[in-house]
Formats: sequence, C-alpha cells, structure tokens
Amino acid sequence: MTIIFFGSTSDSVIVLSKLFASHIPISAVVTKTPAPVGRKQIITPTPVEVWARDHNIPVLSFPNDKNKPWLYTHEEDVVNALSTFKPDLLISACYGQKIPDSTITNAKYGGVNIHPSLLPRWRGADPVPWAILSGDHQTGVTIVRLSAKFDQGMILAQEKIPMTAKDVTDPLRTKLFTMGADLLIKTLSDILSGKIKGTLRQSQGIPYAGRLTRDDGFEPWEKIQNAFTDADEAARIDRKFRAFTPWPGVWTLINPTNPTNLQIRQIKKRMKILEMHVENGKLILDLVQLEGKKPVSWEQFQKTYL
Repeated sequence: MTIIFFGSTSDSVIVLSKLFASHIPISAVVTKTPAPVGRKQIITPTPVEVWARDHNIPVLSFPNDKNKPWLYTHEEDVVNALSTFKPDLLISACYGQKIPDSTITNAKYGGVNIHPSLLPRWRGADPVPWAILSGDHQTGVTIVRLSAKFDQGMILAQEKIPMTAKDVTDPLRTKLFTMGADLLIKTLSDILSGKIKGTLRQSQGIPYAGRLTRDDGFEPWEKIQNAFTDADEAARIDRKFRAFTPWPGVWTLINPTNPTNLQIRQIKKRMKILEMHVENGKLILDLVQLEGKKPVSWEQFQKTYL
C-alpha cells in the first residue's frame, strides 16, 4: 500500500512516528516549505521534514499563496507531483494547507485527517485554544474523511476526554494528537475495509475555531482590573491565559502614570501578562512585561509605572 502523509508541526511528528512504529508504510511526506524562524530569521525546515529525512522517507513541499496561505501557488504542480506516487491513502495531521480535491479522489481509499476536537464543534485551524477559552467541559479527537471543505467530511471515529481547569493549549493539543494517532492505528483496517462507514453531521450553528491572531490576545485594562475582585472575570481571563499561552498571550494597553513627562504619560504602552494565577476568586498577576522592557514582577511594575 502506498500512503502519503501530510503534516508540518511537532504534533504531526507524534502521529508520523506512531504510524511508523506500528509498521504502517509511509511512502512520502508532504510538508510546508522551510520558513524563517526566530529573531535571526533562520530558514528552518519543519519538524516533519527533519524526521522524514532522518528516516530516509522522501519529502515534498510546495509554495503557498502569500495572500491565502492554506492554498498552493500552483495546485497543478502539486497534483502532478503526487500522482507519480499513485497513492492508495492520504493521512493528514496538522498540515495547514488544503490538499487538492483531485488528489483525494484519485487515491484508492481517499484520505483521513486527525482533528483535535469533537467535530463538528470547533472545526477550523485552532480548535484547542477556543475550546479552553469557551470553558468546554469535554474535548477529544476526531478521525474525519478529507473532503472539499476543511473538517466537513464523514466522521469516522472519535474519542472523548474531560477538560480540566488546568488545561493549557500546547500540552492538551499534544495529548489529543497522541490519542488521535492511537485511534487511527486502531481503526485503520476497519476504515479501509469499509466496515466503518462514518457519519455526516450538520455544522451549521456550531462554533468555528478561526486561526488565532495577535489581536485575539488583547484584553481591555479595565476588565483586567475588574478581575482583581470579580470571580467570574478572573475565571474568564484565566481561561484566556491558558488558551493563548504561549501565543498570542494575553496583553493590554496601559498609560504609565509615574513618568513626569506629560507626552510619555499620554502614550499607551503594550503590557503582556507572562505569569498569573487565580486565588480565592481573584486574579493575581505575577510577572508582566511592558513593551521594550524586561519582565518584572507585578509588584515592581506597579511601583515603577503605575
């Protein structure tokens, strides 16, 4: 059987390595092109590319559209390159680009995707942080058929877990992709044989997990102040902090009042919350950072800037 794997992140590698360890043959991987990383903007391959090359698996990558990064610049080139493998099955996990429809339909068994939510709830690019932010009581992972629209194919298998008040996005996402890999391995033979037919569920009116932006992390200073005494606001900001750590984080705009220069006082500065906790229903800030400055304790920040 010829299987092509699509993925780009460290969570994709979790799935890829588990498939490999289970002797599920991977004929090639498709991943995003190397991109600038860090302050020095060093061109860096994806974790999937690094893993695949270490295991002597062919790697393919194709440039994406700069305005619509989930699309390819030249989709026909992608279709032609992948058709040479004559794939029987496509497996996707945290890939980030739309696999061409013809590539899916030409594969003997089509394609499956591991999605870290209980579809149809939280279909979209960033389901884990939105589930935490919304205070969901449970989450899970879904094995879904690849289709013409993201996350709207037949649901083949799901596994649920309860959510806790300590869940943070990155560890929870990793847990879900680990579960997803195990679930796919357990159900793959039944999916290929047709024993698992899948179900199609209505997504209309179900919350959508849009791609996070830096602006999502903004919290008005007045609401942060309210959370110092309001238990509901404190709980909401705690969910936001756990959902948006490490990026985009939770940040606000403040007017420093201590500087004597009136012009400086009138310029709002961006302050990011680096560490915080909730105690007795009250928000407690521990470590913050004003733009352009080093991180300081909240106590020191108040003395210096407020």
